Amino acid sequence: MKPLTDRQRQVLAFVEEFVARQGYPPTVREVAARFGIQPRAAADHLAALKRKGYLHREPGRSRGLTLAGRTLGPVVEVPVLGRIAAGRPLLATENVEDTLPLPRAWVRGEEAFLLRVAGDSMAPLIQPGDLVMVRVQPRVARGEIAVVLVDDEATLKRVYEEAGGLVLKGDNPDFTPVRIPPVEAEAVQVLGKVVGVYRNLEGRG
Repeated sequence: MKPLTDRQRQVLAFVEEFVARQGYPPTVREVAARFGIQPRAAADHLAALKRKGYLHREPGRSRGLTLAGRTLGPVVEVPVLGRIAAGRPLLATENVEDTLPLPRAWVRGEEAFLLRVAGDSMAPLIQPGDLVMVRVQPRVARGEIAVVLVDDEATLKRVYEEAGGLVLKGDNPDFTPVRIPPVEAEAVQVLGKVVGVYRNLEGRG
């Protein structure tokens, strides 16, 4: 590979650090903002890195950069869960249907799992067949989407605390919110917060 100028080394280091942190490459505008330069100048630096063999670029994509000879950082196998039932550990073997390799930066080093969505109570944001990424945590902020264990079944809802009880609400207006009185709220278990959605656009329609 051809030698780099000081600024080209800085731009390449920024791209590498961005990919390691975010799991995907920066846009030209993000590079420009980082160095306080015009997007055209940033594009010129990236083009030089491409000519010298340090970067590849896929035409027509705003995040089409790839690091030559490297993947987008380390990956981690995230378990895909089907039906979750009470009385067994969350990530027990019998709950795990498959695993999916995802950039470690997406998981951010914390315990997480993917859950296959069966119902449409969270439509249109989350559709049946989607995979939602869930970060394991026992509480969520008001109105955040969580996987909640109610009556031995996992449900996907927005969680609200009201008058000592809970209200579990879907985004689909066809579904009535589930109201759980204070005396029963302690038996409800928040398994984690939904932090991402994966949707296969093929075969739908």
